[in-house]
Amino acid sequence: MKEEIRQIWCEEDQMFYPETKTENGRTYRLDPETFVYLEELSLGLTEEEEELMSNPIGYYGRAWRRFMEENYPEEIPSLKGRLKWELIPRQIDKEAEEMAWNMEQQYARNNPRPTTFLEIEKWEKMKRLEVNHRVMEDVVLQHRG
Repeated sequence: MKEEIRQIWCEEDQMFYPETKTENGRTYRLDPETFVYLEELSLGLTEEEEELMSNPIGYYGRAWRRFMEENYPEEIPSLKGRLKWELIPRQIDKEAEEMAWNMEQQYARNNPRPTTFLEIEKWEKMKRLEVNHRVMEDVVLQHRG
């Protein structure tokens, strides 16, 4: 099955232009404002890395960056040059959130949730403290690069 080529209408020229074109093995995308073809540059990311890059850096990723800035500042330029400064915090967010969710489930199984407001408040606070401490120690505050 042949892929449909999307066309963009140019009012000035009164004609359609293909959105993308390939010449000499390079792909170019039409800028709809200027009607100039610009080369699409690939960062060489895997599908998983591209998916990670589509998400903002979250709480745990920002905490890892602070940890690296305070403890390993000399390594940051190298990480930035290889796009790891952007990828690693997003991967940490993903790992940390999965671990936190699993730990919260485990905590609830091992410590039944109380029924009164004050006991629930205490229970939730303790769960949050224990989970956050373990996630920070095991996932976030680790040298990566």
